[in-house]
Amino acid sequence: MTDLDIRSPSMRENVLRSISPEDAKQHQLLLRKMFREEIAYRERDEDQEYFENVYWCAYLLFHVGDPADVELMWIAKNLNMDVGCGFDVENMVGAGVEQTIEYLRQKDLDAAADYLAECFPDHSQQAIEVWSRARQGYFYGA
Repeated sequence: MTDLDIRSPSMRENVLRSISPEDAKQHQLLLRKMFREEIAYRERDEDQEYFENVYWCAYLLFHVGDPADVELMWIAKNLNMDVGCGFDVENMVGAGVEQTIEYLRQKDLDAAADYLAECFPDHSQQAIEVWSRARQGYFYGA
């Protein structure tokens, strides 16, 4: 799947549809590349027919569970009001709330770490799991 031309938003949507959350880790590098493409797509603010791809890709990166991906997610979350309002903060804690906050502090991304600490004061894993099931149903059907 790594030889795909992911410059097209419709192609990226097809790729996202083909990757199950359970298999996301196998596609981490591709998902990162696609996420960068989605950020650029939303930044251009052109035809927004595929506006949800950025959220779908972030959801799959949540399942990868690598706190390094949060750096790109933080960029997306702060891209503009439209993306920021629709971007679920839960996407950012696939590695766990505490682990992600610790990673962000080590990278001197204190604003992102503070934001996550504020959003998840009790670090409720149960609430995150409920959110994840709901998003899976949304993107992949019930």
